[in-house]
Amino acid sequence: MTDLGARIAKIWKSARFRIVFWAALTGVLLGVTGAALPLEDVLINGRTWLRLHPSKGEIVMVLQDGKTLEELEALDVTRANDAQVIRNLQKAEVSRVFIDRFLDDHDKEPGRSQFLQALKAFPDRVFLGAMPAKDGPRGNYAAAMPSAGFLENAHAVSLLALDHPFNLSKSLPFSSDSPRGQIPSLAASIAGVSRSSDRVFRPDYAIDYTTIPTISYVDILEGRFDQAAVRGKDVIIAPSAEVYHDLHTLPAQGYAPGAFFHAIAAETLKEGVPIELGWLPAFLVVLGVILSGLGRGRVLDVYRFSGLVAVVIVAPLALDQFRFQVDIVPAIAMAAVAVFRMRNLDRVEVAGETNSGSGLPSIQVLRKYDAVSSRILVALQIRNYGAIIGSFAEHVEAQVANEIVRRIRISDSEVTVYHEGGMFMWLSTIRSTFDLFENLEGLHRIVQNGIQVGGLDIDLSFNCGIDSEFDRPVSSRVASAMQSAEEAVRNDELVYKFDSRKHEAQWEISLLTQLDRAIDNGEVWVAYQPKLDLTSNRVSGAEALVRWTHPERGPISPDKFIRIAEEFHRIERITRFVINDAVRTAVELRRQGFDMTISVNISAQLLRNPGLPDMIAEILAIYGLPAEMLILEITETDRLDRSSRTFQMLQKLVQSGIRLSIDDFGTGNATIDYLRYVPAAEVKIDKVFIQAMEGNKEDLLLVQSIIEMAHSQDRTVVAEGVETQAALEILRAMQCDAIQGYYVSRPVPFRDLLTQIVGREARQIG
Repeated sequence: MTDLGARIAKIWKSARFRIVFWAALTGVLLGVTGAALPLEDVLINGRTWLRLHPSKGEIVMVLQDGKTLEELEALDVTRANDAQVIRNLQKAEVSRVFIDRFLDDHDKEPGRSQFLQALKAFPDRVFLGAMPAKDGPRGNYAAAMPSAGFLENAHAVSLLALDHPFNLSKSLPFSSDSPRGQIPSLAASIAGVSRSSDRVFRPDYAIDYTTIPTISYVDILEGRFDQAAVRGKDVIIAPSAEVYHDLHTLPAQGYAPGAFFHAIAAETLKEGVPIELGWLPAFLVVLGVILSGLGRGRVLDVYRFSGLVAVVIVAPLALDQFRFQVDIVPAIAMAAVAVFRMRNLDRVEVAGETNSGSGLPSIQVLRKYDAVSSRILVALQIRNYGAIIGSFAEHVEAQVANEIVRRIRISDSEVTVYHEGGMFMWLSTIRSTFDLFENLEGLHRIVQNGIQVGGLDIDLSFNCGIDSEFDRPVSSRVASAMQSAEEAVRNDELVYKFDSRKHEAQWEISLLTQLDRAIDNGEVWVAYQPKLDLTSNRVSGAEALVRWTHPERGPISPDKFIRIAEEFHRIERITRFVINDAVRTAVELRRQGFDMTISVNISAQLLRNPGLPDMIAEILAIYGLPAEMLILEITETDRLDRSSRTFQMLQKLVQSGIRLSIDDFGTGNATIDYLRYVPAAEVKIDKVFIQAMEGNKEDLLLVQSIIEMAHSQDRTVVAEGVETQAALEILRAMQCDAIQGYYVSRPVPFRDLLTQIVGREARQIG
């Protein structure tokens, strides 16, 4: 219990959690007390107006209208009139007759006997209205009942309705209590629905009352009506003339006689009993969305809030069509309270997370960033920052900081720079440590030229620390990067890289020696993964992938030993080995009758080696393989323009006849402009998008866009990571050129590759 209490106390200390708690409590109170009903009615009425549709016409209204009273020259109809109308409706073979008013029963009233005879002639087919009495019990109780004489051959139905606050809507009961026990409501009786008197429902007021068939009472009385219009239907006789004062506000439709509420309610129940979901479902959905953001340090921003409100409003509109009624105001109120209070909290936190001197985000923001990031964290320490700021009489820290940031963004333009004292930090968009070192060297040369502030030239000196341990949260990497920057200052190094695996350094250094020996004794070998042409359904090529099986440690991840080889500039030996094996394999395949390309991955570091073209040309010449049969796969680089050494190297390789392929396309900074710059013949879509596209529309559209974009630049498209028949068919429909992945084959030794190709060719011929 002590640990549980401590955890609860820790959670309660979170300002964001407290905001969610009070916002949720607000929603619960609105839902439980029903205080949100008026606003709920406004929203429902708005949806009702959008859904207005005609009645099905299965119920006919016989209206005691102004025309009736004018022709009868009376202020009301008599029981004798009612008797004649019932007889005429009976002759027209109506199903049932419902009288939507309470009929006073006076023994001496003229026409009473005629009315009783009409009821007797049409037994159990006439239903008389029961109402609450002024001096009777309140609530759902119909104290004013038709007389016992009337009910010998007729039935009583309740005409009660529950008015909502401000007369914004009405709910109707399924049945009402009465001196004779429970009696059904008029609507429930027509629909044949039976429910207890403690339940009410909201009719579907989207049924346009003006489309419900109507006939004047006097026309029925005089026999001036089309009997076919009422034959087999239920008829409601109801007052509608102004003298009856029975006009009420019909939601979304203006004023209408009260009988139309019952007619609409009856048609609603005939379609199916509305299912009242209440306020809890929408509340829980919104609470779930809010809590999903809480773990990321926020509740709902304005845009997500607006989108959520839109969904919460639109979803009930769709549910209304299927008679599901859901209340949304408690959910919206909860979200609104959460957003309003969170925005205030954000403003307070922003003020606390902004460096007051420079106006830049404070490094404190990074210390609270508990998520992981695949970007390298850079800490740049200005050695003489305090002396620079102190040398000015006026406050110039913002100008100095902005000049530093401007220079950082010359080659790392998309980064956010955080500031604290003389320390500047950012998560670099440059993915390679080697490239980042070069970038910081260039930045150092730029800063050495000095900056100008307030008309004075200022000399700057800095050292950098970097942290590239992506498996740790950014918050825990801040201190590491800053510590590395201080280490760089102490050792007078431009850049110092933090590495928590210092205990492995000796093994990694020895790994390089072992790698050279492993290549010589056959521990390092090349696996081949075939590429399937989707047009011909034949293997059109294969990718060469280096593998190392250590005698003691077993298989060593290529990511590990290639990373070490790159860091210590030993990648050329591995690349030469792989290209040599790949070219020999391509020649052997041609000898076997299979003319196909072989792809080899080339490190970005090696693209800066001027000896690369000659090395490849030498290997091709030894085996006699045409240059166009070799494809070099390059990973997207962060910076590439026509003046760069990398671009010039790519041009030279293409001019020699070698084909280039852009590997892992979509995960870096590739754009249509990137495709335009790189002289590549092939584009390989990264497996991340291929494996997600079957269940994610956004990834599907992205893959389609990449294929179309590449084809518009006359590039061949290869999809990596294809693992299912469904993915293959999707890609074929998108006109992708080739695929690669476990569905075709895993990377295998050359002999297994040859066996697979021969077997597939045999099946093709068969």
